[in-house]
Amino acid sequence: ALHLIKITLPIMSNISKLKKLEELRSIMSQHGVDAYIISSSDPHMSEYTPDKYKRREFMTGFSGSQGICLVTQSSAHLIVDGRYIVEAKKTATPEYQVHLLKKGFYADIVDILKEESFDGTLGIDVEVTSWMSFKALANYIELSDLHLNTNFRIKLLNLNFVDVLRPQEEIEQARSEIFVHGIEYAGESSKSKVSKVLLEMKKLNAKILFLSSLTQISWLLNLRGSDVHCTPVFLSYLIVEILDDKVGIDKKETSFSLKVFVNVESIKCCEEVLKNEFQDKISIIQIENIMDELFHSFSKLNSHTKNELNKIWLPENFCNLAAMDTLFKVLNPRENCNNSSYYKYLIDYLNSSKLLITSESPIIMLRAIKNKIELKGMRECHIYDGLALTKFLYYLYKAGRDKTLFNGKVSEWDLSQKLLEFRKQQPKFVYPSFDTISSIGENGAIIHYRPEKENSSIIKPDLYLCDSGGQYHTGTTDVTRTLFLFGIGEERPTIEQIESFTRVLIGFIRLHKLVFPIGTNATAIDVLARASLWEAGLDYLHGTGHGVGSFLSVHEEPWSICYKVGRDGASKQNLAAGAVVSIEPGYYEEGKYGIRIENLAEIIEVDIDNGYRKMNKFLKFSPLTFAPIQKEMIDISILSDDELDWLNWYHSKTLENLEPLVDDDPEFLKWLVQACSPINRYISKIDFPKTLYQ
Repeated sequence: ALHLIKITLPIMSNISKLKKLEELRSIMSQHGVDAYIISSSDPHMSEYTPDKYKRREFMTGFSGSQGICLVTQSSAHLIVDGRYIVEAKKTATPEYQVHLLKKGFYADIVDILKEESFDGTLGIDVEVTSWMSFKALANYIELSDLHLNTNFRIKLLNLNFVDVLRPQEEIEQARSEIFVHGIEYAGESSKSKVSKVLLEMKKLNAKILFLSSLTQISWLLNLRGSDVHCTPVFLSYLIVEILDDKVGIDKKETSFSLKVFVNVESIKCCEEVLKNEFQDKISIIQIENIMDELFHSFSKLNSHTKNELNKIWLPENFCNLAAMDTLFKVLNPRENCNNSSYYKYLIDYLNSSKLLITSESPIIMLRAIKNKIELKGMRECHIYDGLALTKFLYYLYKAGRDKTLFNGKVSEWDLSQKLLEFRKQQPKFVYPSFDTISSIGENGAIIHYRPEKENSSIIKPDLYLCDSGGQYHTGTTDVTRTLFLFGIGEERPTIEQIESFTRVLIGFIRLHKLVFPIGTNATAIDVLARASLWEAGLDYLHGTGHGVGSFLSVHEEPWSICYKVGRDGASKQNLAAGAVVSIEPGYYEEGKYGIRIENLAEIIEVDIDNGYRKMNKFLKFSPLTFAPIQKEMIDISILSDDELDWLNWYHSKTLENLEPLVDDDPEFLKWLVQACSPINRYISKIDFPKTLYQ
């Protein structure tokens, strides 16, 4: 069903690192491709991808979750955002020029091509390129006049060239077991969720909705899997089709069908679970048949366009170019895909089609507002997760005091595993929600640093940044604490480190304290997290907050607290009660240290009574995360009274939540009480009391 260049190539194996680019360029030449884009994506546009799709990592050695490559016959480029720039420069093979993201991944690619006076064929893998990204690329090409070059064209490819170079075992996808996420955790049946989706479809006269996002499908069907590292999802697609011909929004019952596409090994499990809820309304189909089924569904609808329900909903940020090209072939089967202007005609035709809806999936907002059961679960798992982290902080205190932490044998990796031990002790814990960022000293400046078992730094008295999280059946956690690891000697944080830490803390507190009206966009509040840093000429190259799933992805659409629209995907949606977001300002001094403090928080609705007039419909953040913040790192003189009061309140709530869970460990309890005790404003910022870490 694809309207593409058909390519088949033999698989190579055991290729050396030095020859990867050479061999890739040879393959490009064989097929008339002069420049080739290697994305980080999979066919589902996942942030975290199955190992099968880690092609950019294979080529460059850079393993961050986001980044894109452009390889030409004479140059190679890697573009990353601010979270990864230090890491990419350290880990990418030297053949690649590393670029900090400026305008956008595809805009920056066009700028590079323009700078290199590119005049040839650009190859794109349709399976891992979203429709939104493809349109953005085409738009930037038009704006740059690159398309005016005599020999410029885009070739759409149905085979990934990098896979030809990879060992076969890397390409073969491990099959996961699919399991039910019970209603005691989900809070709503899959049938109820589908009813809400059908209502949203009717509002737009959509007869077909195509879903490819793994987290959206998992949420809708109340199923989980393990095809993606640290994210409980399974490889799948879903076609929702309304069988009625009229809108009938007020009808109690809507006739519909669901087609779920999974790996062949998972078909039986899905049938056993979903047939019980949906009976004959659901079909479970082998995932390899997805494009043929899409072609069939599109063709059937195209022959009945006079019906009231006659539109196809393909969310452009998750729908890949292969699916869009399949639709194009149904609507316009005669177009020659070898035409140099094919990509422009494809976009213009589908953009003008009255049958196509490309707005974001209805599941985004349905899922973003957590129900009462989900919020209850999130609160519960965060208390236990806070206990695990606090036990880890106590372990660092004890190990520092008895010298075992600094014996030259304890590494960043060892500490990440020690924290995992504490999490495994907590009820309903499944596995980490991402690889723990355990970084000492200068490694803390690598924003998404991940220690390796065989190659991580030895722990020493210095600033230590630990960003970690857990997947629980009841929810997903994400928390960061930065602390100075005190030994028994004279090692102390510098005045610069203390001021930087305190300014990060001020931003952290200001957002937690904020009360804001309903209808506020996240871009409007990010300044509060950064203002104290800006006053000192400092900033950080990542967003301040992101949405979080409920036993799903640790990064969840649509929420993004970021002051620049487009930077880190700043949210277009206004913040709303029931959302769960992170609050995580930071500061990073390359080659020296990194600081980040992070909680997850629930957005709640509050009534404001100012004594003479009651103002309704305001929102605020209610912290979900409870774990001590190291007091020895705080310069109290630059904290306002309100900020200090909030910090003391937060520590009192931390003690209130964690103390009942401390069993038979009086020394830990004694430390916890001290760690959460109120701060006296008159303690000098450079006089370190012998309390927690000495």
